[in-house]
Amino acid sequence: MRASYDHAVEPDAADREWIRARYRPLDELCGARGEDAAPWRARIAAGEMPGSSYELDGVGLFPPGWFGLVDEAGSVAGLRAHFEERFAIAADETGALAGPDELDEAWEEYLSGAWGRVLFDPTPESAVQANRLAGSIAELLDAPAPDDPHWCRRLGARTSALAALLREGCAADRANGEPHPWDLWVAAPRRDYADVIADPDAGRAPE
Repeated sequence: MRASYDHAVEPDAADREWIRARYRPLDELCGARGEDAAPWRARIAAGEMPGSSYELDGVGLFPPGWFGLVDEAGSVAGLRAHFEERFAIAADETGALAGPDELDEAWEEYLSGAWGRVLFDPTPESAVQANRLAGSIAELLDAPAPDDPHWCRRLGARTSALAALLREGCAADRANGEPHPWDLWVAAPRRDYADVIADPDAGRAPE
């Protein structure tokens, strides 16, 4: 679950405002904990902690809950094992695959900062659930049945559940011309089946 953000693309004024309202510099996050940011930058460079989700004026910006997973793991050294255990449990509960390849891919996406761009809560559980819902929505759209109330209810429920997990993103997230997950699995179904999907914002977290 990722968005096609390009650090080389200069965000416009609207994007800058959107990003600054939702993400924080590492110095600020560390300062709130009474910690020096330098060791954490070293851990990011070493591939032990996720990188920034956005960058403005050469300053990396991170989701406010950036420390959450490592705090729950108890240490940086234990982070990957903790991450993989949670991912595997979440995948098992939803019937998703969580073999070595899937775990490696999820870890790389997490370290890239992509989850912080796309998910309100960049955790293994949210990522697994978002992927499951996106897959379910794709299956419904592959066999549309707008005259079937059951199909309509399922599509409405799944788009609302996914909307509660995903950020809408900004224009910079679509800089490479690739669709954002929000566009594919929330906005498009709501647009194409607006007359049969009820309560489109049910469960939606505030941006």
